[in-house]
Amino acid sequence: MNHEYLNRRDALRLLALATAAGAIPQSLCAAETNATPAASNPLHNHPQQQLRMGSEQIAILVYPEFTALDALGPHYFLAGMMGAAVRFVAKTLDPVACEGASKGGFCVKPQLTFGDCPAELDLLLVPGGLTGTFAAIEDKPTIKFLKSRDTKTKLIGSVCTGSLVLGAAGLLKGRKATSHWQTLEVLKDVGATPVAERVVFDGTDRVTAAGVSAGLDLGLELVRRYRGDFYAKGLQLLGEYDPHPPFPRGGNPKTADPTAVNMLNMMHAPLVEKFKEAVAHAKLK
Repeated sequence: MNHEYLNRRDALRLLALATAAGAIPQSLCAAETNATPAASNPLHNHPQQQLRMGSEQIAILVYPEFTALDALGPHYFLAGMMGAAVRFVAKTLDPVACEGASKGGFCVKPQLTFGDCPAELDLLLVPGGLTGTFAAIEDKPTIKFLKSRDTKTKLIGSVCTGSLVLGAAGLLKGRKATSHWQTLEVLKDVGATPVAERVVFDGTDRVTAAGVSAGLDLGLELVRRYRGDFYAKGLQLLGEYDPHPPFPRGGNPKTADPTAVNMLNMMHAPLVEKFKEAVAHAKLK
């Protein structure tokens, strides 16, 4: 018997195969519930009674000093969809250092460059960050790449301040969008309408998520829309995604300790101004 290592996501994939092959009775695969009507949930048109295969082509943009969790959070859930190709794309195939890598962080090895990234993708996702994101907003090759995907990619999305990179590329004009709570209002500078929610869809081709941890919610929501509720429930359980933070309601500026909110606002005021400046400079190019 072959005893090769089997990771947790492969276990769910085997479950999908077993279901499709009839090894698991269909009656055990519960029907989906709480489905959103097709008109407002275009990627989830047909309720499913079982896990299903797919072939989504997904690319996650990485650039120097991006916030790791912005990309890796949704990557975990998206890569759990059996048959989906989830790859990192960057200007070159050189390793890309995430935020803080110079102090002991890690790097991501891209599988695609801007030049060889498939012309038509199901999803292109952009993570956020701080200093690295300022640079990405003003980086001509990065903005040119994003602009080139405007009408070719079925769904373009972001996590955290990644929405400002999309905005700098002109991809959020006239759209509802979200971002990290401290940069939410900067979205107005790129022609977007700020919405203070965890995940915001605008039409069938744009989606944005709020700060950092909201990328996990986005990943699961995308799995639900591409593969159905049951598949998403399985991945949520597999990842044991059941948050119990030490400070309940402390992750939202509306309900968090006001002293903490004020402290962060004072600390990050210069950074918010830099985002405004970067967006303004990008408009002039």
